[in-house]
Amino acid sequence: MATTRIDVKPAVLHWVQEASNGTLNEAWTNKIDKWLKNESKPTLNQLKDLSKKAQIPFGYFFLDNTPKEDLPLLKFRTINNIEIDRPSRNLVDTIHSMELKQSWLSEERQKNGYPSSFFSHGFKYVANYRSLSDEQIAFNIMKSLDLKLGWNVGLKNREAFNLLRMKLDQVGVIVMYSGIVGSNTHRPLAQAEFRAFAIDDSFAPFIFVNSNDSYNAMLFSLVHELTHIWFGTSELYNDDYQAHRQFLNPKTEKYINRISEVIIFPEPLFTTEWQKYNESTEVDQIIAVAKRFNASPLSAAIRSLHLKLITQETVDQLKNELDREYQRNKEYQRAKGSGGGEYYTTKAAQTDSTFAREVEWSVNSGTLGYNTAFELMGVSNSTAFEKLLGKIKEKG
Repeated sequence: MATTRIDVKPAVLHWVQEASNGTLNEAWTNKIDKWLKNESKPTLNQLKDLSKKAQIPFGYFFLDNTPKEDLPLLKFRTINNIEIDRPSRNLVDTIHSMELKQSWLSEERQKNGYPSSFFSHGFKYVANYRSLSDEQIAFNIMKSLDLKLGWNVGLKNREAFNLLRMKLDQVGVIVMYSGIVGSNTHRPLAQAEFRAFAIDDSFAPFIFVNSNDSYNAMLFSLVHELTHIWFGTSELYNDDYQAHRQFLNPKTEKYINRISEVIIFPEPLFTTEWQKYNESTEVDQIIAVAKRFNASPLSAAIRSLHLKLITQETVDQLKNELDREYQRNKEYQRAKGSGGGEYYTTKAAQTDSTFAREVEWSVNSGTLGYNTAFELMGVSNSTAFEKLLGKIKEKG
């Protein structure tokens, strides 16, 4: 019996080569080159294997023209980074996954008569907001979350991140986080590519945070994104904290950054804490103050710079030290092996509790089929679905 060969359009094969971003080995590159030269044609099994290797949807190989993947979120990235113009499949698939979840939840909430979120576009409820100072804007954002400036002082480890996430949940903002695509530990999300993104929506605003960062660093990403949601804007946060980075929207991003800094580091409290460690080196001073605010040393350094307490040279010195520590930790974890923790406990922590409850309610009411529910929750069967829901209920 003759092997069936598939006639894949050259434009599609060229697109696959580009979209794979160098993940294909030499053997695959040579195979694709032969297909492009019409020396041979791929089999169905070869295309299935290539789909998995390049992380390309299998159906793309049967298109007549180059696949069009509309990712409007890339237009809202923080800084002008050439690499982000060629997003990895990991980033693409993560964005698509969050868009699917948001689309379903927004439609479901509207159908069930939910009011629109008062936190999204929250600036509309503040009179003459354009005339207010950064401190006054930060105060209003925190007030809408029932928090006061200084809310994070003295909290430990994950407490600040979890508290803020809970407050956002109460005003209808969905917060997800992960360091991998779905449940695939072989597809890590690169910190260098993006730190977080926000997708605004009147009924289901979404924030996703890349957890390949410390919780303290994730805190600044979360604050930055919630500030975008409050102003009713979507964004892909890919700040690399370089000295001369090029913001795509300098006025907007610098404004958002200033407000985010105030939310985490109110000036009076910050300078008071700063003076307590005057006898330390500047780097040690930054680290001590950051710990007090349950924030990352780098974000504390940026705040110190803007308050003219240190120079850019100190920021660069600290960033280099933190980069080296980050690489050492990555190498250590790689050598140690992930261990993975308890799968369902980890996945439950990453999943927004309100989102999970609304999926469960829709399934139980008969308005959502199980297969769609599995896809929304990132599981493959009813057993996994029930286990994950159980763990989410345990965490509260």
